[in-house]
Amino acid sequence: MPTRNAIYHRSKNVSIFPIEGDRFLITASLHDEVHDVRAEVEILHPSLEIVAARSEVRNGPFTEVCNMTHPNIERLVGMKVARGFTLEARKAVGGPGGCHRVSELLVEIAQAAYQLHFVRLFASQSREEREREDVPLRRHDFVLNNVPGMRDTCFSYSTANRKLVEEKATPLRRLEQDMPTRNIDDTRGKD
Repeated sequence: MPTRNAIYHRSKNVSIFPIEGDRFLITASLHDEVHDVRAEVEILHPSLEIVAARSEVRNGPFTEVCNMTHPNIERLVGMKVARGFTLEARKAVGGPGGCHRVSELLVEIAQAAYQLHFVRLFASQSREEREREDVPLRRHDFVLNNVPGMRDTCFSYSTANRKLVEEKATPLRRLEQDMPTRNIDDTRGKD
């Protein structure tokens, strides 16, 4: 079978950086041959309230014009990432008065914000607990008992499929990652 080069490629990157205490910076970027778009929010955990938001189109079809939509993202300040957030956030930053690419990144930011629950939950476990053999059903129950908002959000976390998790799930396999670094001014964006 012949090897083919893609004729289009887009990549997205999302990272969460601790700022201080319960305040985190979530950054998202989107890159393709035309776009270099960035969005970031500062968020409080566990409430997932957005306390600061910024975006920038570094390159786009009409870079300077596209960047005029930046003030829209500030409408997110005070919103909480919860059910319905994505729709409301996309209305605030997208559409004919906004930037579709920034609104696309907000979906990634919202998903990352919710991951804070897991990151902090598993980090709160003792080293012994984190390193013991993974039992999928025990992990499933642990998550649902500690992050009740996950209940019935997808097929695997559907309460109707608990038996499937018990019978078919395999132990979690963690993948190696090189975590990005960033200099963060801890005083930026404080209330």
